Amino acid sequence: MDVLDVLSLQKKYPEYAAESPFDFAKHASIGCGGCAPIAFYPKSAEETAGLVRRLKEDGISYHALGNLTNVLPPDGQSSRVVVSMKKCKGIIEKKGGLYVAAGVSAGELLAACKKRRLTGAEFLEGIPCTLGGALYMNAGVGGAYIGDIVEDVTAIFEGKTVVLTNADCAYAYKSSVFMNGEFVILGATLRLRQSDEAEIESRRAYYAARRAHLPKGRSMGCVFKNPENAVAGKLIEGAGLKGLRLGGATISLTHANFILNDKGATAAEIKAIIDIVKNAVFAQYKIRLKEEIVYLD
Repeated sequence: MDVLDVLSLQKKYPEYAAESPFDFAKHASIGCGGCAPIAFYPKSAEETAGLVRRLKEDGISYHALGNLTNVLPPDGQSSRVVVSMKKCKGIIEKKGGLYVAAGVSAGELLAACKKRRLTGAEFLEGIPCTLGGALYMNAGVGGAYIGDIVEDVTAIFEGKTVVLTNADCAYAYKSSVFMNGEFVILGATLRLRQSDEAEIESRRAYYAARRAHLPKGRSMGCVFKNPENAVAGKLIEGAGLKGLRLGGATISLTHANFILNDKGATAAEIKAIIDIVKNAVFAQYKIRLKEEIVYLD
């Protein structure tokens, strides 16, 4: 998409805040990648639905993205428009919980829960995600996942706004129906319960402590899902890959399921390390690791 196309898009969709170009290296937690031609920032579910419908009608490919914390962007120029959900905010009290918009961060959600003395979402403590991203990948830790507290999810599918029940979402370990179709998540109703400040703070401190050992620096979080009856990080360590470096990317010495961008890594270097890990683990353990991260094009 050339400059003229971007300018025409800005003129065609003037009601949306826009950023052009959209620098993946600036926005993604891994700190690498090239650029998308333009990003639009809808501020509500209605704006998002209208934008997605019009992009679809115009035949324009797009990525709907949140905090870009669990993704590997492409090097070079992407041909897709970015629909950023980060300004799609809002939290509404509902009986038995909250309706939370997709762009609300985990920290914002937990602050809202604390203010209302609601418990159940503390496992999101320290996870640098938006709710939309958490719903997409069924984020969680220590056996507690967002799918456990979802009542329903509002999303766009095939140009229409739909409401999916928890069963419709098909939540499983680091998996959901949203990974298998052209859904754009708008928000969700979360089941929570009343509590007191002491319990809420205790639960948040517990989950913060569970994350305290994780590597610092630019990463995508855990790269691989844990196979059945195994731990991906231990398999990678057992294959002797801790500290492996390729260009500006390295496997963390602290946690082998983290790949760090500490010296200006490219997406290609990170992908190459991922491939090395998968091949080495399979060669040693006959286990095929599956990525938890999402590749963008």
